[in-house]
Amino acid sequence: MYLPALDGLRAIAVGAVFLFHSGVVSGGFIGVDVFFVISGFLITGLAVAEVERTDRLSIGGFWARRARRLLPALLMLVAAVLVFSIAEGGAALRRVGRDVASTILYVANWAQIGEGRDYFATYEAPPLLEHAWSLAVEEQFYIVWPIVIAGVAWACRGRKVRFRAIVASVGVAVAIASLLAALILRSDAGVSISRVYYGTDTRAVGLAVGAVAGALIHRDHLRSLQRRSPVREMAGVVAAIALIVIAVTIDGSERWLYGPGFLLIALLSLVVMYAAMGAGTLSSGLSLRALVVVGTVSYGIYLWHWPVIVVLDSDRTGLSGPALGALWVAVTAALATASWFVIERRAPLPSRNRPQRALAYTTVALGLAVGAVVLANQATATVEAVEYTVPTPLTIPPASPGAPVEMSPQPDEAPAESTPPSAGISPKPVRPLPDGRALRLLIVGDSVAESLRGDDDIERYELDAFGEVEVMNVGGIACSVIHEGVWWLGDGTTLVDNPGCDGPERYDQVIADFEPDVVLALFGWPGVGAGQRLDDGSVVQPCEPGFDERWLRDYQAMVERIDRGAVAVVSTVAPPTLPKQEQGPGTACLNALVDQIDAPRFEYQEWLCPGYDCGSSTLRTDGIHFRNTGQLQRDVMEAIVPQVVAAAGY
Repeated sequence: MYLPALDGLRAIAVGAVFLFHSGVVSGGFIGVDVFFVISGFLITGLAVAEVERTDRLSIGGFWARRARRLLPALLMLVAAVLVFSIAEGGAALRRVGRDVASTILYVANWAQIGEGRDYFATYEAPPLLEHAWSLAVEEQFYIVWPIVIAGVAWACRGRKVRFRAIVASVGVAVAIASLLAALILRSDAGVSISRVYYGTDTRAVGLAVGAVAGALIHRDHLRSLQRRSPVREMAGVVAAIALIVIAVTIDGSERWLYGPGFLLIALLSLVVMYAAMGAGTLSSGLSLRALVVVGTVSYGIYLWHWPVIVVLDSDRTGLSGPALGALWVAVTAALATASWFVIERRAPLPSRNRPQRALAYTTVALGLAVGAVVLANQATATVEAVEYTVPTPLTIPPASPGAPVEMSPQPDEAPAESTPPSAGISPKPVRPLPDGRALRLLIVGDSVAESLRGDDDIERYELDAFGEVEVMNVGGIACSVIHEGVWWLGDGTTLVDNPGCDGPERYDQVIADFEPDVVLALFGWPGVGAGQRLDDGSVVQPCEPGFDERWLRDYQAMVERIDRGAVAVVSTVAPPTLPKQEQGPGTACLNALVDQIDAPRFEYQEWLCPGYDCGSSTLRTDGIHFRNTGQLQRDVMEAIVPQVVAAAGY
């Protein structure tokens, strides 16, 4: 039975995700959870109905239909991303191999967990296939769940048991297990929130809730829903309003989401879906022709909208605000429409009689994956050393989320010079360059340092003054100077510390392995925009004794430990480039503490924001982190590496 209202609901869901990625609705990512519920419902309903008709489930046929529906459009997207990455070059090409391979193999969510990626981070240029994580979760469900249903069907054959009830019971068990997994992982301080967000085990709750409904709601039940019910309709409207409120008020930092929150969203989505399948105002609204059309091509919209937003940024188009948003909508609509009419509707269905079609899909998929990996490896292996010239101050213009930033010199200003160590600190003696090997620089720090990390473990730079310099960057997200207690953001939410950054000994092993000559400590965030929650529940900020004492004590202990095997260079803290006046005093206080550390100093603040006037030097929209695109990363590193090495005495 065709239910146009479900297409309308899909349209609302994909619209919410689009608005989230456009930076308009902070909680629009819950549209993915609505998709999960609808997918679980439809897939389970079709599979259970097949078992009731034929007394078995053709798993091969089920997978063939899924492949025909999903794979051709995805392969076209992957091919387009590969072509763009070849044209773009740099970091985009160097990482496309892993992105394409994990997307085609439908393990993108686990790949992003392995990379330690944060779905809600705004400090790194996002990959064009970042959104493939949710496709991977669904496909993993499509692989496992039919086997479960087929197993239940086999166990029930010849027995007078309620097949649908058993399938529903298994779905309930899966939902409970997923909820418990999320709660357990969320409570572990050593597990990042991204692990809970991306994990199939922790996000299966929406699919399981939909599957339970798909098992229990059969064709006769759907017919009975055509009689209007004020209670059912009111419940649907209330649930829809609740979802809207959640979407416009939350963001990804609320820890209640991870477990009970996503279960609540799934249940609310189920109520809306159930009400929409019956007669009533909600069903009529979601069955509007425009919504049904959008819902029909929602898969294509989801596939294409994120690459469109990333590629067609303000720097490439010269547009901003509503004009840029309108361009995103128009281009996404055109690509999704073409995908539907040219690819999705015309893709041939693999079958027993035509196994060559399955072979063709497999060949194209493997060809794209292998080709992307080969090209990425070649790009990585042939990165040429760039000749260093005396850097000039760089202007980093404002840009939209997800866009690369072009850096251009200011011709009327003098070249940047390294700043001598602060007063009271003995300058390091002039050191000889290493004999027979490149000078080695290790960068440690928080997410500011992490946003400068390249794709390779060790980046190499050919600098006139020092020859070859090998740079390793181990900056970590939420890797603060203070390693005790809980960081508390200004909006009252908790920022989970990176457990790998605990203690002054945090970098001992990497220093022992890499044997650096210089270690740059580039810290700043959190600290300017966050405070420390103490054991008594109070929160202290920079400029307050409870904060400053800890900052200085832990920073000095870390520097002393680094100095045992290398020259530690500390960086000043740059103020955020966004106009947040309340953060200025905190920056000044932290820099006053840096003055007291017995180590040479790199004037990061003066290099980035001379005189605390950041002006047009906006990095990302958060005003703190760099966009980690290939060319920008090299430009920034070539500008600061000579100053850091010189400050160390080389």
